[in-house]
Amino acid sequence: MAETVLLTGASGFVGRAIHAALLASGFAVEPVGRTAREGWHQADLLVAADRERVLARTRARVLLHAAWYVEHGAFWASPLNEVWRAASADLARGFLAAGGRRIVGLGTCAEYASQGQDGPWREDRPIAPATPYGTAKAGLHADLGTLCAGAGASLLWLRLFHLYGAGEHPARLVPSLMRALAAGAPARVRAAGLVRDFASTLHIGDCVADLLGTRAEGAMNLGSGAPRSLGDLARVLAQIAGRTDLLDLGNAPLPDDPAVMVPDLARLHAAIGARVELPEDGLRQVFTYSQE
Repeated sequence: MAETVLLTGASGFVGRAIHAALLASGFAVEPVGRTAREGWHQADLLVAADRERVLARTRARVLLHAAWYVEHGAFWASPLNEVWRAASADLARGFLAAGGRRIVGLGTCAEYASQGQDGPWREDRPIAPATPYGTAKAGLHADLGTLCAGAGASLLWLRLFHLYGAGEHPARLVPSLMRALAAGAPARVRAAGLVRDFASTLHIGDCVADLLGTRAEGAMNLGSGAPRSLGDLARVLAQIAGRTDLLDLGNAPLPDDPAVMVPDLARLHAAIGARVELPEDGLRQVFTYSQE
């Protein structure tokens, strides 16, 4: 019988895709969200009493923590990052004290040093976050490691790279390009030469669900496995939309932009098999969905 999973942030940008993938894989899911929904735990996880109420009612022994503050344009430097770190550690502490035996947390590529080593970023890359967001996530990883070690529990920490998908803020790269192409407006990319790994949240959700069926532990990168330049991603979208004439590609990266920022996915592929999502497939699916 599949595990029961307590899933925080189940209605969020990434959490909703993970929720759907867990259900499709046969997991029993106890979703947590701020809004009252049938079968969900309603909770503001920044409120101690709400955390305690969820922990008193859950039957899950696996916690998948996807909740965080992710307001577009604000989350990088927000003091709420440290508030979320403290609340998340407290939730994990209570979960383990109640008999929880596995925690899966969502980290970020922003934990890594952005400069220095060439090639794909491996999990042993130096941790040197340049933002409060990355600092809080790296700090939570350390917190959870200590808590799980003390409780004899398992910890899997998943570092996400660049994402796109349903529910994404319209000002982010992929939805802004789709909106421009649909409107017949110039599809502009400021730094077309930068190489990044963009994965759909659907791909990430499927990978997470499959990982929960393994005993994988430790830090692990998640991504598409098909990095492209930002200009190439824009070309793929323009071809899907049939409007390559609207492309407006510049090459003016900011001084601190890493030229190449892609994950080494060897640990992921060793755990669940090779998983590559080509942008031609992932972007077509998201673009088609956006037009419905």
